Amino acid sequence: MEMKPTQETAHLLPCGRSVEDVWDDLEAGRVTDHALRCPHCTTARAGLDELTEATRLLIDDPIEPPVGFLDKIMTAVRADLSLGRSIPLTSQVDVSTYALAAVLRYAVDGVDGVRAHECRIEVAPDNPGAVRVWMSVALRFGSGQVTALDQARHRVAAALPERIGLELETLDFEVVDVWMEPGEQR
Repeated sequence: MEMKPTQETAHLLPCGRSVEDVWDDLEAGRVTDHALRCPHCTTARAGLDELTEATRLLIDDPIEPPVGFLDKIMTAVRADLSLGRSIPLTSQVDVSTYALAAVLRYAVDGVDGVRAHECRIEVAPDNPGAVRVWMSVALRFGSGQVTALDQARHRVAAALPERIGLELETLDFEVVDVWMEPGEQR
């Protein structure tokens, strides 16, 4: 996937290279002398490696991806490039809350009868290795809502340490919608 940012959308690093340049080098398997010495490029490359690994794990997940999954991933990638708020994973690698929210929404969307909507994440004040998550969801009418939400909670709690390296301190679901499959009657 080649990224072609416009001059207005390029995300310049303090060294003058763009995140898109680092991404292109990563995809091409190129490692320049600059990239080997530059801490900014090294950090950007590590973040993109983490994102690539998280995406690969999602692709390898045996659950059929929900409709629009690719769009959600690409939205997360674009959001990650916006360098919005991030959460430190290690002393050198951060993950954007947008990308992390996409991973958690995917985990919830894998549960039959639940669709994730908004997701907000913040670092737990007393434990920087843990996060607090709030997510709005929609439930399919008659899907055993409590059981479905328990499954979704379990998937989020498992996805954080397995795929991101963070622990879940709290997870609050807010049910904002109920839907019915076509042809179902109340």
